[in-house]
Amino acid sequence: MKLTTEQPEHAPVSSIRTEPFALPFGTDVVDDSLETIEGLYEYNHWIYNQLRPFLGQDVLEVGSGTGNITQFLAMNARTVKGVEPVTSFVERFQERLGHMSHVSCTHGYLQDLPEPADGEQQYDTVVSCNVLEHIEDHVGALRSMMSQIRPGGRVLIFVPAGPFAFGKLDSELGYYRRCSKRPLRAAMTGAGLEWEYGRYSNAVGLLGWFLNSVVLRKKHVPAKQAKFFDKLVPFISAIERLLPMPLGQSVLGVGRKPLKAVKVMDVRYVGRKAA
Repeated sequence: MKLTTEQPEHAPVSSIRTEPFALPFGTDVVDDSLETIEGLYEYNHWIYNQLRPFLGQDVLEVGSGTGNITQFLAMNARTVKGVEPVTSFVERFQERLGHMSHVSCTHGYLQDLPEPADGEQQYDTVVSCNVLEHIEDHVGALRSMMSQIRPGGRVLIFVPAGPFAFGKLDSELGYYRRCSKRPLRAAMTGAGLEWEYGRYSNAVGLLGWFLNSVVLRKKHVPAKQAKFFDKLVPFISAIERLLPMPLGQSVLGVGRKPLKAVKVMDVRYVGRKAA
C-alpha cells in the first residue's frame, strides 16, 4: 500500500476512510495525547475492566492506536486484530505488541477489511475506544463494525461523554461530538444493533475536562494532570463500582448483533460539531 504523509485541513481522525491514503486532521494532537495516555496504566486498565464482562474470544479493535487498550485485550482473547489508519501508530503498536503471536494490526480503515464470508471467519466482538467521536457518519461506522461480527456478537463502544464539556481541546483532537447515553443508544439501534448495556464513568475527569477544554481552552491534554489523575483511578473506580454515575467523562455502550436479520432504519444523530 502506498502511503503519504500529507495532511488535509478539515478531515476527521477516523478509522473509516474519508479519502484514500490521507492522514486525518488532528493526528499530531492525537499523537501527543496517545503518548501521554500510554503511560497511564491505571486508566487504561480501568477502561479494559469496563469492557471485560462483554468480551468474546475473537476481537477486532477499530482504531487500535498504539495498543494502549490492546495490551489488555490480549490477556484473555484467543485472537486480537487491530485496524489503524495512522502509519506511525501502527509502527508503535508493532514495537510494543509485535511479539504476541495472537495479536496483529492492519494499517488501513475499517471499510478496507473484507466482509467475512461466513460465521467461522467472523469476530465475536468489535471494540472501539475513543474513536467514534472522530467519525462524522458514526451510524455508518457502527453498521460496518456490525458486519464483522457473528450473529449474537457484540459491539463495544467507549466514547467521550458530556456534550456541555465540548471545547477547544475537543476541536483540536478532531471530535465531531461528545456523546451521552441516549444518543449513543439511538446510533447503535439505528445501525441495527440491539442495545444491551450503557454506563457512564469518570465523573471527576469530566469536571477536569470542562475546565481545560471550555474554561482554559487548552489545545493538548495536560500531561502532569493526567499522571496525577492516574494515581487516583483506583479510588475513583472503587467508588463508581458502588455508586453508578448519572454522568461522566466517558460512556460505554454495548450493542448485540441480532440472531436474525432485521430491517435497519437510517437514523443519524448529529452531535455538536467542532468549530
